[in-house]
Amino acid sequence: MSGGRSATAAGTAAYREALAREVPASHFRPLDGLLVSSIGLGTYLGEEDDETDRRYGAALVDAANLGCNLFDTAINYRAQRSERVLGQALAALVREGGFPREQIVVCTKGGYIPFDGSVPPDPSAYVRD
Repeated sequence: MSGGRSATAAGTAAYREALAREVPASHFRPLDGLLVSSIGLGTYLGEEDDETDRRYGAALVDAANLGCNLFDTAINYRAQRSERVLGQALAALVREGGFPREQIVVCTKGGYIPFDGSVPPDPSAYVRD
């Protein structure tokens, strides 16, 4: 099951089984063939800074360890920083936490290209350049 790039039915079922002693089975819900936690973690709000990245990263890892396998992000959240920190947290969970990538469900969105890292002092110049 290891080495995938997205959640799978087998992976999310294994996540539920791994947490069977910690959370009730009713904590998980079926969603398009996957089992997702009844509560997720979103990454929309917050400053575009390293401290907020650090806090989000810690919260994402803690949430996964406590029974949350549903994470929401988007390229326009916090000037792309939320997607990046979620990617880093997922890598840490796979590397250090023993969570195969197939156990975690990521919801994201597309639509427009946001600023990269922070809002520039002159947004008009950013668009022109």
